[in-house]
Amino acid sequence: MRVLLVYSNQTRDLILPPPIGLSYVASATRRAGHAVRFLDLLTARAPRAALRSTLREFQPEVVGFSVRNIDNIVCQRLNSDFDELARFIRLIRTTATGTPIVLGGPAISVLGARAFERLDADYAVRGEGEAAFPDLLAALATGRDPSGIPGVCVRDGDPSPDQDPARLPAFGASGMQDWIDWRPYHRHGSTFAIQTKRGCYFECVFCSYPLIEGSRVRMRSPRSVVDEIEAARAELGARHWFFVDNIFNMPIRHCKEICEEIAARDLDIEWSGYLNPKFVDDELCDLMARSGCKAIEFGTDSGSPTMIANLKKEFEVGDLRRSSELCHRHGLKFCHSLIFGGPGETLQTVSETIELMDQLRPTAVIAMTGIRILPGTGMVEIALRDGQIDPDDNLLYPKFYVSPNLGDELIERIESYARAHSNWIVPGQGIRTNVRVLQKLRDRKIKGQLWRLLR
Repeated sequence: MRVLLVYSNQTRDLILPPPIGLSYVASATRRAGHAVRFLDLLTARAPRAALRSTLREFQPEVVGFSVRNIDNIVCQRLNSDFDELARFIRLIRTTATGTPIVLGGPAISVLGARAFERLDADYAVRGEGEAAFPDLLAALATGRDPSGIPGVCVRDGDPSPDQDPARLPAFGASGMQDWIDWRPYHRHGSTFAIQTKRGCYFECVFCSYPLIEGSRVRMRSPRSVVDEIEAARAELGARHWFFVDNIFNMPIRHCKEICEEIAARDLDIEWSGYLNPKFVDDELCDLMARSGCKAIEFGTDSGSPTMIANLKKEFEVGDLRRSSELCHRHGLKFCHSLIFGGPGETLQTVSETIELMDQLRPTAVIAMTGIRILPGTGMVEIALRDGQIDPDDNLLYPKFYVSPNLGDELIERIESYARAHSNWIVPGQGIRTNVRVLQKLRDRKIKGQLWRLLR
């Protein structure tokens, strides 16, 4: 079949996120014998015109959309990704009448069949698409009913069975060089993206990663990861990298082996990634520094012992102190990302977090207020208990949890502190997120996270 795969993401805030997930699906679809066309609407100058011309020229028999975001998760400056996506789908319905439309990607893995309530699609793929999407195509090509294919939701059909983790294909190189045009990403300051593992067995109350990737952790071999980096370094000049794993340093031995392999090959790269403060020791920090690490983002969320427990984080305040001190010792720039307003948050716990950040002296603090309530996460039960959502709420339209103990005082407290401290970023209040300033830095060819430049 002729299969058009479309990266529909239109989020262009700070760093353009490349479609590496869709590149995995594209490679799997090609291996299954289909003719594949890959269309990246994020880097297209005129996305709708690009989609229309591709439809007319390629005449696909199936169109698959990779949907990265439901919205931007900033309650004060909310922006939905589904509005533009719905317009893309309407364009297909009028330009390529009768062509089946399939939804996939992280947002769809979270929503499942709920997505049909807002998007006029025929099928949706939950979870990883390398197996489920080719299975769906095989059914469509032979005229079989796709109902019952694990991971595939059919519009107005029965709920799809979950994919069997044991049946998922081996997790290897993405083949991203075959599909992604990296030039516009590089011009915008983006880094090359790579994934070393999938899955998360932690149970943070608001997190959707276990829904997207499953709770069983599956790792690539460190050698294959660095082989991919080395090949892209030679072929594309790829020097700046971001490890997109939900937690790059878990298991810590796997992370160390990757750093050892990069350092041993002397690749002259710079990289950054998301780390958990619990799995950090002196040896890891030394290896990260020697392998080219330039920035670490800790998914901290809170510095209050009460809130760390309420959010079901797996570390303690002592881990935050130890990991921050090690970063200072090894000259690693680091950021703590925080979410204020979770269940049980009070002005006292807010103050505890702020005081701890003052003591840790991170390069940057990125602070959000309010937790986006996503279906399938622990926040749903909490929000129902506290009366912040209704039992029949499908959560397609964003709902944010803010502790009943707090009102406008929360915003005022965070905003006043952030404006007085130059290493704090508050996207919801526009503090140190001036798009013009950030673009000027990009025009100076600065790659990677701009928070590294804060003082």
